Amino acid sequence: MSSGKATVKSVLSADMVVLSGRPRAGGPPPTRTLGLNYIQAPKLGNKDRPDEPFAFAARNYLRKLLVGKEVMFRVDYTVPSTGREYGALFLNQENIAHMLVREGWADVREIRASEAENVDVEALYSYKAEAQAAKRGIWAEDGSGVRKAHYNLEGDAEEFLEKYKGKPLPAIIESIRDGSTVRACLILPNGEHQYITLMISGIKAPVIRQGIANTEDILEPFAEEAKFFVETRLLQREVRVILEMVGQSGNSFFGTIQHPAGNIAEALVSNGLAKVADWSITHVTGGPTVLREAERKAQASKLRLWQDHVSKSKGQDHEFDATVVRILTGDTIFVRNNKGQERKLRLSNLKAPARISQPKGGFEVASFDHEAKEFLRKRLIGKHVHVTIDYVKPPSDQFPEATECATIKVGEVNIGEQLVLRGLADVIKSREDRSQFYDQLLVAEAKAKEEGKGKHSTKEPPKYKWTDASENATKAKQFLPHYQRGGRTQAIVEYVANGSRFRLIIPKESAKMTFVLGGIRCPRAARNPGEKSEPFGAEALDFVSRRCQQREVEIEVESLDKTGGFIGTMWLNKTENVAALLLEEGLATIHSYSADQSKHSALFYSAERVAKQARKNVWANVDPDAVEEEEVDTTKPIKKEYLDVVVSEIVSGGHFYVQIINQQIQGLEKMMSELGIHNKNSSAAPENWKPKVNETVTAKFTEDNQWYRAKVIRNVAESKSVEVIYVDYGNSETIPLSRVRPLPSQFSSLPHQAHEAVLSYIKVPELKDDYGHEAASKFRDIVSGRQLVGVVELREHNVMHLTLYDPEISQDPDRSLNAELVREGLATVYTKTRYARHPNNQNLIAKFQEATESAKRSRLNMFEYGDITADDE
Repeated sequence: MSSGKATVKSVLSADMVVLSGRPRAGGPPPTRTLGLNYIQAPKLGNKDRPDEPFAFAARNYLRKLLVGKEVMFRVDYTVPSTGREYGALFLNQENIAHMLVREGWADVREIRASEAENVDVEALYSYKAEAQAAKRGIWAEDGSGVRKAHYNLEGDAEEFLEKYKGKPLPAIIESIRDGSTVRACLILPNGEHQYITLMISGIKAPVIRQGIANTEDILEPFAEEAKFFVETRLLQREVRVILEMVGQSGNSFFGTIQHPAGNIAEALVSNGLAKVADWSITHVTGGPTVLREAERKAQASKLRLWQDHVSKSKGQDHEFDATVVRILTGDTIFVRNNKGQERKLRLSNLKAPARISQPKGGFEVASFDHEAKEFLRKRLIGKHVHVTIDYVKPPSDQFPEATECATIKVGEVNIGEQLVLRGLADVIKSREDRSQFYDQLLVAEAKAKEEGKGKHSTKEPPKYKWTDASENATKAKQFLPHYQRGGRTQAIVEYVANGSRFRLIIPKESAKMTFVLGGIRCPRAARNPGEKSEPFGAEALDFVSRRCQQREVEIEVESLDKTGGFIGTMWLNKTENVAALLLEEGLATIHSYSADQSKHSALFYSAERVAKQARKNVWANVDPDAVEEEEVDTTKPIKKEYLDVVVSEIVSGGHFYVQIINQQIQGLEKMMSELGIHNKNSSAAPENWKPKVNETVTAKFTEDNQWYRAKVIRNVAESKSVEVIYVDYGNSETIPLSRVRPLPSQFSSLPHQAHEAVLSYIKVPELKDDYGHEAASKFRDIVSGRQLVGVVELREHNVMHLTLYDPEISQDPDRSLNAELVREGLATVYTKTRYARHPNNQNLIAKFQEATESAKRSRLNMFEYGDITADDE
């Protein structure tokens, strides 16, 4: 006979328990199975036989009472044939056998005379009689006391999962195979019990496999410790199980175990007794963040499984902000950091769909390759992003150079995750090289597969084909009329070949074309490593690439070159003329013949003047004053033109439109009245009529709902509207097509009455510049409602350079409106233009300079913080 203290590890039936001794070094504590003497309880069934009546309820009573608690035990005898021990168990000095009999969960077996001296026979029989009288437990008369239990899954595992997925089911953990695999009894909503093998989602504990026939034993390091860790916390405890996926074998499940005391998966990982498992972490209820953080802490502390772990050191430049400048493929981009350095980056752990090889004579790509690249282009190109280098792939056969792999974020949005969510990239599984958001990528991939997004769809993927409109000159001529009639066309810059030459995609037309900027001449950049660029050719190419590469633009086609390239105008952000941008930076020069034919000639010449004045790039070594003096014969007097004018539209403080007071302007009011009557009596525009760019039409002005003559600047197809400029007043607006009609021929004979003009010999800030709005406001105050005299100092490409006077005051240069703006500190003297140095104009220039000095002394507006003209001088 032996006795002692022990902890109840599990309850096999209401009359048999497994006891656990004290923990010992080098392994789990010893266990022993003890049968309770003198009583007999119903036995649980298995896959081959059902439960005896009330077996589960009886076992459940004892399980709740004893599991995990310390008890006193006494071994009375051992059965020689089985080695099974029988004896007594005491909880708080109370005999467990007596408690079971009293509660009706066990019967008293026949007690032999030789045994009677070791047991209180009268008490046992008294308790039995009491339970029978009260109809407790096994003595109950209502029902059979037999549960409906399924030891194997009946039916399809996927269907079972679909029915209960995500729903916390009550369960009892019946046995522990290893630290991350258990046998659970699920208590279903209909009261039935379903036994399943459950693997804990998101983790993998060391394997322990012993005593299986024809199979080699496996005992990985820390396997026993991990198993004991789980046994002491979950074995025969009541928990809730959330099923999340079916195991690979099809007869097991992955899921999360919820226990009031905490998350067993997190506890295992944080103690170094399990590692995070990538194949199931995507399904973990609540996400993978908690488990990953627990693993990082265990690694940092080098606990158990991580005792030999070495953390990878991060480079000094592993995190930085940058601008995306190019999308190479659906998973590779180029960025420019704040130091101006370009870096090629691949999205961490991602692989975009492979391209289909292009057939001869055409352009065709697999949809998902194109869509992945387009997704990145739309969301990244030109955007400021935050880059985190996760790892660097060493050179390989596929990638000859080391490749930086990074997480790219726009704000808080992980672009790689968004790509995977749409089914436009696969996640590369890896144990070593990983994104800091590796788990989120896995979750996104699982969701994309579940929803059949992108490449995971069962539908046949569409193919994208493009026609090359610039394949040759003959083919280009066929497309030219179409693009000339269409006004502005939406395009994407696929490639920048030179500062003024592009390869464009026209998505709406499924076409590609070569496009050349008209009106300018741009220096050529070298095409091959052995070639030499023309001066500033490389700078021009870099400037345009940074601004235009893979951007959405608008184009207007005007003509063709000899090779089939389309010549015309290109806009960024609808308003920025790319040719003008190049001219303003001194990275192109005007091609006089074509520029003079362009409706944008004034803009081109103005932009070139800015570059000349600042001596930018190609003008760095050219004195603009010297050039101008060569063009003007200063020995001949200047013939100045005097006009009576009114300002009809103000673009900025120094740029405006005027109407000239003459016989023609007197006929304007009459013509407008007749035009209004005509439109009132006539029907709407012809059904198939569409206004063309540069066509003069009649348009209904939004502010007063009256009809005026207007010229179409551009078509806005997406909103079925047009942008027009009212040719007799100079103002412009965008209006619906319903407010536009063809202009009857009888109203086209009167010349356009709005004339574009700028203030001569002074430079006024544009609206976008400092003091631009103040200058415009002041100019509006001094011209509104006044008939003025405009002295035409110069006509340059349909733009008049005017000195304005109020005839009722004086025509002394000191009293001009130009001088008044200068005197208010809202303009500066600009002498670097034609005729500025002519003797006839010296008095006028001198008055402007005096006005400048007055503004400087008074620290007015632009001179508030000092002399801003010092650098110009």
